[in-house]
Amino acid sequence: MKFQELLATDALIPSLPEAISHILGELQKDEPDPRRIVPLVSGEVGLAVRILRLVNSARYSAGSERIGSIETATAMLGVAAVRQLVQAAAVGGAFRQVPGVDMVDFWRYSLDVAKIAQSLAEELRLDKGAAFTAGLLHGVGDLIMKMAMPDRPSLQPAFSTDDGRHAAQIADLGYAWPDVGAAFAARWRFPANIVEAVRHQCNPQDGEPDKTLSSLLYLASWSARAHELDIEGTALFESLPQGVADAIGLKDAARLRDEDVIAWTQADEARDFS
Repeated sequence: MKFQELLATDALIPSLPEAISHILGELQKDEPDPRRIVPLVSGEVGLAVRILRLVNSARYSAGSERIGSIETATAMLGVAAVRQLVQAAAVGGAFRQVPGVDMVDFWRYSLDVAKIAQSLAEELRLDKGAAFTAGLLHGVGDLIMKMAMPDRPSLQPAFSTDDGRHAAQIADLGYAWPDVGAAFAARWRFPANIVEAVRHQCNPQDGEPDKTLSSLLYLASWSARAHELDIEGTALFESLPQGVADAIGLKDAARLRDEDVIAWTQADEARDFS
């Protein structure tokens, strides 16, 4: 299927749900009012549950205390962070089942990428929420392609362990999951920096004007996939994308596989989100 044909097929790229659109409309006002936002989000029970799971899994809170309500999350994190969480949580609801895909495994891996990206952003004093959201979204384009072309050879291996997937899809189709994912993110009105990070996640040097977020996504994906493939020792550091790390000023690239830093996602956590 050609790229433009895929994008034109509304059944493949879910539309932004009306309730989410209404909530985002409130969040995008010049002076959003938490007194209006909190009941709107809380009223969408499935969405609210996913947001709280994301907040607590991503460790947005400053301490160890879990955030138990949308009101508390809004007060602690601010409206901008809640906007990103609303969009990210809605994505989990939009892709409940994709033929041939283990959705728990897919979201487990995606949550790992999101957590690592967030951790790197914190170290570099960048927007942690944007990094987490980009990580969570980074593979959605592959789900859309899988729905459109379930038997395509370049879409058959598991997403979390297929290290040659991008090159295979480009050779096979002329485009790959980052292109489709960016189109989805734009349609769902994610911020431009997240759209571009998703688009350039496999080639961060091509990102414009700022390559930092796409580079974080590249490194986070590499780390999570190395964990999936159980790459360790010399083989791990021989494959380390040091040039990408150096380009964004990440001095301690070894932390990309530090078990004390990364809380790898368990299947139960991913199952709750999916």
